[in-house]
Amino acid sequence: MGKREIEMIETVTVRNLPDEFSGTYEAKGVFNIVRNKFISLPDNKTKYISEQEFRFNGFMKIIGFLMPSAFKKQSMQYLVDFKNFVEKS
Repeated sequence: MGKREIEMIETVTVRNLPDEFSGTYEAKGVFNIVRNKFISLPDNKTKYISEQEFRFNGFMKIIGFLMPSAFKKQSMQYLVDFKNFVEKS
């Protein structure tokens, strides 16, 4: 988060493109389940739905309890980055 480096393992759980791409992300003290769904709309538009669930253990349980907004903020930043990438492609 922020400028820190984090090593994590990504596991793709659903690869049903172009409708869904979901997976899990594991890092020390954090397990994140991410479900990404894409719904085709008129006028060449797409609705993107991202559902995220965080599970914490150890010290990260305390951080998750005290600073839940940090995880929401970082998740939103990833969504904004993805949106910018897609719209510039």
